[in-house]
Amino acid sequence: MTHALAYVAKVFPRASETFVINELRALEELGEQPVVFSLHHNPSAVTHAILKELKAPVLYADDVEVDDRSVRRAVEGLAGDLGIPGEDRGVFLPRKYVRLALALQVLAERHGVRHLHAHFASRSGHVAALAATLAGIGYSITAHAKDIYHQDVDRELLKWKLRRARFVVTVTDFNHRHLVDLLGRADPATRTLVRLYNGVDLDRFRATDRTLATPPLVVSIGRLVEKKGFGILVDACAILHHEHRADFRCEIIGGGELEKSLRERVREHGLERIVLLSGSLATEAVAERLRASSIVALPCIVAADGNVDALPTALLEGMACGVPLVSTRLSGIPEIVIDGDNGLLVEPDHARGMADALAALLSDPARRSAMGAAGRKRAETLFDLRRNVGALREMFRESMAAGQPAA
Repeated sequence: MTHALAYVAKVFPRASETFVINELRALEELGEQPVVFSLHHNPSAVTHAILKELKAPVLYADDVEVDDRSVRRAVEGLAGDLGIPGEDRGVFLPRKYVRLALALQVLAERHGVRHLHAHFASRSGHVAALAATLAGIGYSITAHAKDIYHQDVDRELLKWKLRRARFVVTVTDFNHRHLVDLLGRADPATRTLVRLYNGVDLDRFRATDRTLATPPLVVSIGRLVEKKGFGILVDACAILHHEHRADFRCEIIGGGELEKSLRERVREHGLERIVLLSGSLATEAVAERLRASSIVALPCIVAADGNVDALPTALLEGMACGVPLVSTRLSGIPEIVIDGDNGLLVEPDHARGMADALAALLSDPARRSAMGAAGRKRAETLFDLRRNVGALREMFRESMAAGQPAA
């Protein structure tokens, strides 16, 4: 079976990247038949039931045998085709990426692929750029956060990937401004740079049938990594409990490298009966917890390595469920949360500000209800998965209609 469109991911599926799964599902609902090229296998189980709804086959570059001689030839050929001097080959043409690109070329030619789309401008975007050159087809990239803000991002390499792409989608206006500044406003590549929000499934994450937990439940969702600011949330919960004497519970959903330190922080504050770290949950269970919540909180910060959230899925899903949001004035978050309308914004890395915002909403059910309704309306207007993926689909079709890229 031929698949004109292939998605390229470093690892697929990933528990924390439901936005990729949902995007593929929406494309299938619109009549597309994408295939997924995963560069590597995922050793961790992913339990989202939505994966069963996905028809796209998943093929792995690691499973395609590529010999060293082919890699050497490809490096030489790509260096000539792309005009890459010898001193830059290690950056632009690392052998492990060229090997993966050759594997994708095999898969693309085997399945009749005419366009590659990579989520993230880092490894997957790099390999897609090389594979598209080898196969004589176009590629595009969705740029998110770590792939453009991390301190280790090679700016010249990133610009090279952006300039060669048929188009680049990025998920916030904040990102769009950053990439325009990176390229320079006169750069022709800025004309193919498009802000397109990640969407949320408004049927799965809905405001109806809400059964609120008692006492009020604050829910926070994400990988347990520095940029999410969960340590700030635990400190804010301590202020809420010990100083405001608020009656509430807080549930942090997600797994990651900071789990042990967060559990220790909860114990240090004496919050074992207040704050629950429940680990990773399937997206269906997340939707249930959101419908039981009174507030969704996400105190994002800029990590020490420059990593920052762009458009947190947890906030989109909470908003779609009609839940008021409390988050920080950072990156693309003010494009989700309109302060005083569908939630409250505080300064990053400020536990007391977070505690005060949570206390204000916990003490005012009518305000929470009004903010939740405003949030659902905003989700329907800006973050409808099917509408936004429909726009992406048109960009794919235009690229494929354009034929082979210019040499």
